[in-house]
Amino acid sequence: MRHSRTAGFVLAAITTALTLVAPAHAAAPTVELQPQRLTRGADVAVPHLEDGPWGDVFVDGERSVELPGRIARVIGRSGDAWLVGTNNVDVKRNRRVVRVEADGTVVDVLRNIDPSTVILSADGSTLAWQGFSGGGRKVTTYAASAADGAVLGSKGPGRYVTLLDVDADRAVLSRDGRTFEWRIRTGRTRTIVEKSAGLASIEHDLLSFSTKDPYLGGCTKLVRLSAPRMKHWTSCRDRVAAVSPDGTQMLTFHKLTDGLGPGDIHLRTLDGTRLATYRTNWFSGWDWESPDTLLLDVNGTRKSSTVRCTLDACENATDPVKASTP
Repeated sequence: MRHSRTAGFVLAAITTALTLVAPAHAAAPTVELQPQRLTRGADVAVPHLEDGPWGDVFVDGERSVELPGRIARVIGRSGDAWLVGTNNVDVKRNRRVVRVEADGTVVDVLRNIDPSTVILSADGSTLAWQGFSGGGRKVTTYAASAADGAVLGSKGPGRYVTLLDVDADRAVLSRDGRTFEWRIRTGRTRTIVEKSAGLASIEHDLLSFSTKDPYLGGCTKLVRLSAPRMKHWTSCRDRVAAVSPDGTQMLTFHKLTDGLGPGDIHLRTLDGTRLATYRTNWFSGWDWESPDTLLLDVNGTRKSSTVRCTLDACENATDPVKASTP
């Protein structure tokens, strides 16, 4: 279960709960994860995708819903429905975003768009995605209603633009050493920082950017989105991979991680205090199952599985299968 295949909105963490388990004076644990050495716990509790006879199947508790296309990713919750992006193995057919309604009905919201670029606002009201032209160099960003796909606005084309976050009124975009806010309905833009950013949370007023090219010694800064001079954390080694929805914790890994996923993932508070480190051959995804429980997609030396961890207490949440290298 990769990060893109799970319900991102359930990422939440409560610092006080973790503090009860790991007091400030206790050393943060480093946990080696090899699925063949772990016990089998309960199945994954949050909505996710599983392999079906004809492609990915949306699973929510006892409910299984077949999807169009063969490959899918859960985008997030919108009201009583879940939004899922789908496409075929060739990535060019059955490209759409659908709503999986509470009664199991599957309704198209968007078609003929790249579902891998789609993000959902924290309140589930607004979708944003990107379209590419000019050999991928020119990018147009779109925003639409998550209820019916009605387009609310578009921005571009521009060169090498990255979409970071969206809400009902604005999107945060980054390009060529500039991160800026785009007002969806008026089209106006405003520079936030003269740096390229990698992560933004409008909901929690957070922005992560690099001071310069990380391959040339650039450091990561985590700041307030609305006041970038207000710094939470600086690291010249790690970058921010994800922030919990309550805005109190984050996952980080080495800033130069590329290709396969990281071998180490660190759970931290926003000021950089390390709560735990998880280690394996490589991680292909990460999510939270509940406020104090992580789900990590572990690819070990012999086996791979989704592993559930509460600090240093970890167990398999899926049956381990033979590890393979992509």
